[in-house]
Parts: sequence; structure tokens; C-alpha cells
Amino acid sequence: MAAKPLVSIIIPTYNEQEVIGNCLRSIEKQGMKEKIEIIIVDDKSTDNTKKIVSSFKKRLNIRWVINGTKDAERGKKIGLEKARGDFFMYMDADMEFRDNNWFEVSTLPLLKDEKVIGTLASFGAKKEHNALTRCISYDIFQRDPIFIAFTPNIKSTMIKKEKGYILCKFKLDKIPAQSLCLYRRVILNKIFKKDYNLMDNDVPVILVKNGYDFFAFCPDVRVYHLLLKNLRELFRKRMRGVLKTYTSDLENRQYKWFNFQKKKNIFLMMLWVIYANTLIPALIYGIYKSIKHLDLACLYEPLITLVSTDALIYGTLKSKVNFRELIKKV
Repeated sequence: MAAKPLVSIIIPTYNEQEVIGNCLRSIEKQGMKEKIEIIIVDDKSTDNTKKIVSSFKKRLNIRWVINGTKDAERGKKIGLEKARGDFFMYMDADMEFRDNNWFEVSTLPLLKDEKVIGTLASFGAKKEHNALTRCISYDIFQRDPIFIAFTPNIKSTMIKKEKGYILCKFKLDKIPAQSLCLYRRVILNKIFKKDYNLMDNDVPVILVKNGYDFFAFCPDVRVYHLLLKNLRELFRKRMRGVLKTYTSDLENRQYKWFNFQKKKNIFLMMLWVIYANTLIPALIYGIYKSIKHLDLACLYEPLITLVSTDALIYGTLKSKVNFRELIKKV
């Protein structure tokens, strides 16, 4: 592989005029921007998204592709089919890179070690973002509290510290809830050639099943993500995740958020529901986070815990999936 590989970034868009500029500016600041191709996969935006993207074309290598399915997961697969880079990643339009050397750092393990299939991205809190987003962004993978409690910690996968990154080995029961990753494009093309969509958290699971279980983690470079505007948006996103993304196609979902086949986990989930709806314990933890990070935004902790937990429960009950079958599947 060439010393300076080409990187393909796929950005699905639909009416992203408020955020796409910041995203592209953060790419423009990258030290290796001349080796980055950007593929905007647009769902027929009706605002100024295309106009803003066009204003960057003289400074960045950008291609505009139409999706039209109103399905971001389909957009990611379209991007993969169009990509020409050695390495490939997809990101949301409301994300931006904190560090100007993000790609130099993140491509290092892929260049150094052929068995590494991808470099996981980590998130950070941007002081200019609203308090709700900052509160959730102090988690390295920007997870809701319930996902922090019930999904594997990246530390459980770490096997060796290398210069500039940490080598991780995933197992089917130890895959962190993280979908933003810089992958080897050729491998993804081979594994997902016949797939219609590219489903976020399912990707690493399928890779592990195919023997690609080594990942790299670079905690020193971060991504900012303007994840939430208000609690209503959090509720809608979690409901959409349950109804549209997960239970609507349960047979084909690969990433298991909760393992209810273990009686212990059912008991722990019942305790979590009490914890979330009591509010006081989560408030105490929020005060601790506020002191730790010197940010009063962390006082949103009990509300985020309550809304995300109850949205997941309500969405599961509202879905047409037989609950007994759901327990068997997850």
C-alpha cells in the first residue's frame, strides 16, 4: 500500500445547511486533505445543502451523488460502491474533526499492521455545543447512560499498547457500541458486496464473524458530534432506532444491544428501570460528572437516563415484534 493512502469519506445528507459547512471545514483543515475524497450522498435536499457543498469544491475533492431513498444506511452503501480510497469511513453531516491530524493518526495502525481492519473514532465534548449534547459527549463513544451500562467497554478488548494507538481484539460478546470507524475499503467491499444497506453497528459484528477481529483505538484524536437539540429529539431518535432500525428487521440485525437470554441481565435491566425512573441516583452521578468535567451540562444526566430508557421500553412495547421472540433474538 502507498505511503500516503487515499481516504474516502461518505456523508449522507438531507437538508443539512446548518451543519454541513462545519463538517467540511474540519476536513479542509486536515494535514492530509489532498489525499481525502468526500462523497456526499444526498437524499434530494430542498434547502441550501448543495450550494454550501459546492462552495468547497475548489478546495476539497468532493463528489455529489443522489440517494433518494430517505434511508441513510442505503446512502452509506451507495457511498461504499462509489468510493475509490484505500480506506473508507462514513460520518454524519453534523460531525466534525476536532484535531487537524485526525487522519494521519487514524491511518497509522492500518498502515503499520495488516491485520487491523479498522480504527475506531472517539468523541469529545465541544464547549460551543448545547448542554444536552455536551453531557452525552463525555462518553468516549457518545453513548446514552443505558448503553454505557449494558454494552461492552472498549477496555475489555484492549490487548496491546502501540505507539500512537491501542490494539484491540473483538469477540462476538465483546464488541463496543461504536459505528464510526475508518475501515479498509477493499475488505468492506468484499464482505458487503451483496448488501443493500450498510448498517452501522452491524458492520463490526459481521467483520468479526468473517475473521477480521483486530481493531485500533486512538484516544488522542476526537470527533465532535452535534447529537441532540432537545430531549424530544432524544426520544424520537431512540424510538426510531427501535421501531425502524432494529425491531422492523430483527431477523437480520447482527449487533445485540442487550443479551436477555441471561437471567442476570433481565434482573439488571429491571434494576436499571428503577434507577432511571427514580432520578435521584442518576442526579447524584450527574453531580459527580459535573465536578469531574467542570461542566454543569452533566446535570442533564438524570433526564437523559430517564428519556432514553423509557423511549427504548416504549418503542419495544409499541413494536409488532412478539416480546418472547425478541428475548430469543437479542
